[in-house]
Amino acid sequence: MDNPQLKLFQRMRKTASGTAEGLSWTLDTSGTLTLSGTGAVDGMIGAPWGPEKVTSLIVREGVSGVGLLAFYGHKNLKSARIPASVTQIGGCAFQDCPALERVELPDSLTFIGGSAFQGCTALKDLRIPPGVTQIGGWAFRDCHSLTGVELPRGLTEIGDFTFAFCKALSEIRLPDTVTAVGNSAFAFCENLERVQLPEGVSEIGDFAFQFCKNLPEIRLPDSVVSIGEFAFQFCERLSYVAIPDGVAKVGDWAFMKCTNLKRVSVPAGADIGMGAFDRPTALVRR
Repeated sequence: MDNPQLKLFQRMRKTASGTAEGLSWTLDTSGTLTLSGTGAVDGMIGAPWGPEKVTSLIVREGVSGVGLLAFYGHKNLKSARIPASVTQIGGCAFQDCPALERVELPDSLTFIGGSAFQGCTALKDLRIPPGVTQIGGWAFRDCHSLTGVELPRGLTEIGDFTFAFCKALSEIRLPDTVTAVGNSAFAFCENLERVQLPEGVSEIGDFAFQFCKNLPEIRLPDSVVSIGEFAFQFCERLSYVAIPDGVAKVGDWAFMKCTNLKRVSVPAGADIGMGAFDRPTALVRR
């Protein structure tokens, strides 16, 4: 005969719990890790709950931060919910969590550290809160399933490798506040078909859109003054690019192997780097 009280007692015995750096944690039998308290969680305190056991994460209101390496390598983590008391996600906080599909980030967030979600290969869609002004380099590198990302107005720069190897990303619209696109920021985004760059962007970094082989056109705003080395290399489908009058430098091999690019108009005074365009591309000085 079933004994409900005995079953409850058995479940309670299986639920792990403890404290670390002022935080209390519990890990129930379903794999839900709950953190509460007033401190910050980071990788420096270790993971006494056992990373491989965690399938979902709930951080309670009051926890002050999710710091460096906080949930690094939690291979079975599928979802995470972060409260309004958290304003920063530290570097490598969720790096190499390949099962992570859903993350709820609070509007209080202002900073996402470098490599914070790198290697989260199951993450499909992401809303970055409107208060975020800085995203560290490599933050979403290798998020192979990421199809859409909403970037906040107030963001000033897309750092190096931020979205590199996001192979499912098809469209990106940068907010008006962005002034620079970092090195390899969107490199190897193989399915990227639409890019909207706002007026105010002055620099396109080295390798910024390298191997974006399905990008058919790129319209650079009048504010752009430099295009980095290998910036659009192997953009095989690219057939149109508008290079503004203010561009002073087109880097070496910037449009190398853009086999569909037949004709480009460039400013008369622009410095065209070595191999910037393949020989079949006709250059017209204006």
